[in-house]
Amino acid sequence: MSNIIKVINAIYADYIVMMKDGTVWVIETKGGESHGQDKNIDRQIENKFNAFKNYAAAKSLHWGFVRDKDNQLYINNTLFAEDMADEHWELLSNSF
Repeated sequence: MSNIIKVINAIYADYIVMMKDGTVWVIETKGGESHGQDKNIDRQIENKFNAFKNYAAAKSLHWGFVRDKDNQLYINNTLFAEDMADEHWELLSNSF
């Protein structure tokens, strides 16, 4: 039973990035969009986003979900939206 609890409490991110100023970000990547077509195959994306958000808040981590849209990367760490045209997805280059 304790092994199950450890797995549920674990977050396995795709990337850990250290910025030039020393700030560390934990990044999870998911499929995005190409020419209006959704490339995401993860049916649990919203649940994972919210679990990651809660985990990051509890551990005081900088974090974000990164998805691509027509060969540009976008980040979101506020409110999940499947539609990448939503205001919560912002260009990664604007944040980093």
